[in-house]
Amino acid sequence: MFTTGSYELEKDVVKKEMKNYRKADTESRIAIKKDTIQSSDKSIQLYEGEQKVHRKSSKN
Repeated sequence: MFTTGSYELEKDVVKKEMKNYRKADTESRIAIKKDTIQSSDKSIQLYEGEQKVHRKSSKN
């Protein structure tokens, strides 16, 4: 049997767990976005590097 006090305590625990879950979920999403951006940056740098090589070889 729940009393009002134990119900409130359980409610607070659930709120805290949900807050922690949301925080972890948000941090995961941020990490995924950062990885995606870094990966894209590396691809762009490789592409730009290839363009420079082609420009140099076409000048010769």
